[in-house]
Amino acid sequence: MKVMLIDPPGFMGHAIGRILGSFGTNKADQAWPPYDLQVMAGYCRKNRHDFKILDANNLRLSYEDVYKEIKSYNPDWVIYLTCFPNFILDAQIASAAKRVSPYIKTACMSLSIFSIREPETQMRKIVDLDYIPWGEPEITLMKLINGEEPKNIRGLYYRDSDGSVNFIRRILWTGGEAERVRNLDDLGVPVHSSLPVDIYKCPLSLNYPMAIVNCSRGCINWCVHCQAGAFQKPLRYRSVDNVLEELHEVRASGIKEIKFYDCSLPTNKEFTEQLCKAMIEEKFNFTWNCNVRAEVVNEEILMAMKEAGCHTIAVGCDSANPQILKNMRKNETVEQIEKAVDLVKKSGMRVLMYLTFGLEGETKETMEETYRFVKRLKPEFVTFGIVVPAPGTPFYDSLERQGSLLGKDLEYQDPNALPSFLYPHLPPDDILNFTRAAYRNYYFSKGYILSRLKGLRSSTEFKAGVENAYKMVRRYVLERVR
Repeated sequence: MKVMLIDPPGFMGHAIGRILGSFGTNKADQAWPPYDLQVMAGYCRKNRHDFKILDANNLRLSYEDVYKEIKSYNPDWVIYLTCFPNFILDAQIASAAKRVSPYIKTACMSLSIFSIREPETQMRKIVDLDYIPWGEPEITLMKLINGEEPKNIRGLYYRDSDGSVNFIRRILWTGGEAERVRNLDDLGVPVHSSLPVDIYKCPLSLNYPMAIVNCSRGCINWCVHCQAGAFQKPLRYRSVDNVLEELHEVRASGIKEIKFYDCSLPTNKEFTEQLCKAMIEEKFNFTWNCNVRAEVVNEEILMAMKEAGCHTIAVGCDSANPQILKNMRKNETVEQIEKAVDLVKKSGMRVLMYLTFGLEGETKETMEETYRFVKRLKPEFVTFGIVVPAPGTPFYDSLERQGSLLGKDLEYQDPNALPSFLYPHLPPDDILNFTRAAYRNYYFSKGYILSRLKGLRSSTEFKAGVENAYKMVRRYVLERVR
């Protein structure tokens, strides 16, 4: 079979982060490869199917461009990434495929597919979409590609020849969900060689080109607003050997920088230590960054990661208010977060802190409290996002019960835009204005600019800083948002 894997175009001039269950437009000057499609391509390679990856998102292609690419490749299957805010827009990929040939089979895929409301109703509207794997997509899609009858595959919305939509309800161990991947190694090795690697970049990078590598799926925690915790359980790691095989392809592709996109890479300390040791022995010489949960950070694991090439650690913080952390089921304390940031800084690595405004219990005072906390810790990088109530998460369910959700168009549900919910004590405009002001005040303060200039390690880092400053001026000063 010939399988075409597509990351659809972005939205209103911005690329969209659909990978690994995420959503929303990019906050900074970044271009991350479509890793979910790379995983699926590796699975196709393992099953001896031809494949082509088209990153229309970062290549800034139009849907008409995508149509021409599909026509040129003439695939048997077109599978595209999607996310809940852009689900309807992304379906234009299916329409483009059917324009090429009504015999091309079309499917979407997402690790956060459970946020799609009423999938059967959606399929009736999207007449060119043939399949929705209801859960983890890979095994279900591969069974279809390999010729299994849809009616024999559980966890699948599909279109019969008469155009009706059916849901297979063969209740096995996953109930009505698609079969989950028990052993991530069974998916083969993600593909990097088929991508235009030179276009990918990240604000944290010390070198280019960069790539994403994911060693695990899921998270040990379940924050109320997070799709990874809600939809990707249980937490599973690939084998070190499987990851090393991918890293060899990464190096052969000329890639120098890696973003390990795991929810928290060192949650499995033994795995991380073995991986770092192997990276040193193999002399990969990658520079890299990763995410961590604060409570798993210690001096020993940080030193192992730094020796293997790690230069920046991203710490999930969300809020500096203890009650908000409790409300969101963070299962971390403010003290643990501060200690983790301090340990990373003492190790000589840089810190990125993720902040999220608008969680339940938020007030003007708690937002100020969080901002003061970040200013005191002085991370090299910080993101100020607005929480988006993703359907299927406890946060969404709580707001729905309270009648706090606003009827906002799905495609404008974005961490950089006006909130889609209303608290009686905290209007959406106040959250948006505070968030945008936080970006401006933090990144454009004289003290921050001087400290970043003093800490520059390469011309690449300087160039990235200038490009990101320009992007942030456009995004948080000049742009009007909805």
